Amino acid sequence: MYGSGYTLRVVLACMKKDIKSALSERLFLMLGIIVPVNFLILMSLFVLAGNHAPTAVVMYDRGPLAQQLYSVMDHAQSFRLQQADAQSAQNMLNSGQIVAVVTIPADFDQRVQQKQPVQIQVDINNLNTDFTNDIRRAVPLSITSFYAQAYPNLVNIVANEHDQFPLDTDYIPYVMVSLLPLAFAIGGILQAGTSSAREWEKETIKELLLSPASREAMLLGKLLAALLLSLVSVAAIFLIIVFIVHVPPQSWPEAIGYTVFCLVLFLGAGLLLGTLLKQRLPVLILGIGITLPLFFVSGPFGPISFGTPAIQFLAKLCPLYYAIVLEQHAFHGFVLNTYGLGGNTLILGLYTLALFVLAVIAMRRSTVAH
Repeated sequence: MYGSGYTLRVVLACMKKDIKSALSERLFLMLGIIVPVNFLILMSLFVLAGNHAPTAVVMYDRGPLAQQLYSVMDHAQSFRLQQADAQSAQNMLNSGQIVAVVTIPADFDQRVQQKQPVQIQVDINNLNTDFTNDIRRAVPLSITSFYAQAYPNLVNIVANEHDQFPLDTDYIPYVMVSLLPLAFAIGGILQAGTSSAREWEKETIKELLLSPASREAMLLGKLLAALLLSLVSVAAIFLIIVFIVHVPPQSWPEAIGYTVFCLVLFLGAGLLLGTLLKQRLPVLILGIGITLPLFFVSGPFGPISFGTPAIQFLAKLCPLYYAIVLEQHAFHGFVLNTYGLGGNTLILGLYTLALFVLAVIAMRRSTVAH
């Protein structure tokens, strides 16, 4: 039949054809580049908005102990503090600009030094349960930490902390890395999906279906073209993560390798979706509509072992979960499950192979139906 040289020419021809077609229709090309970057930015803003509870502190006492309590609260990683007078703080609370007002009384230093009880008033806008619970937990913890530092002999029970990792990872750097697979998934599905669907909309698929070339070679050429085009959005996403958010990977080879590997997986999903739907608009709608719910059950905000058994079960069915695990290891060195790097990579490889095989089968059945 046909040798490997012919197959390679088919792959390269399909790749060049798709790149030229994409460059001639810049709207869908830009969608595949801009949409994943926009999702990264929008989700980042969502994360930033829910990171620390905005809190005003009214300091009637500015003595050293009062200042020390303020410092402890500022380093509690639960508040976004600002100092204000009583009237301004109350106005901000009433208008919804802050979650809580913490009032340090005028005799704070004196009463603490005399070992007398001190009441610290906390006014909470309890409209948002998450922020409310953060305040209710963080204020007592801050007071306990303050006493442990100022008068260690008065605190009889203290925690002896042993960290599993050498450095703390803030909430934002953790979630920003989890957002990478989401951006790659949306970008890959849109880029490959619209490219595949375009063949059916423009009816250029007839030339491919009537040719003696293998369907595998055609789809591989399409996948390589979409991969090259997607690297533009990947580069932009890495620039945002590394140079704007300041979250560099611990291992650049791992980060690059896992990124390309995950991108190929989602490009395969795009090829399958485009071949099945045969129109670009449904690919855009369904691609985003499927990816977002799967992302939220894949453990983007913390290890799935912290969640319920149902969430753990659903997450392990989703390739986004394994992509998040690999990216978190590349950027932070985290080990988020017991499968090891090889096990997670193997699972993603099986997903990639399955999606590519399904795309080939869908294209072959389309050949029969055409």
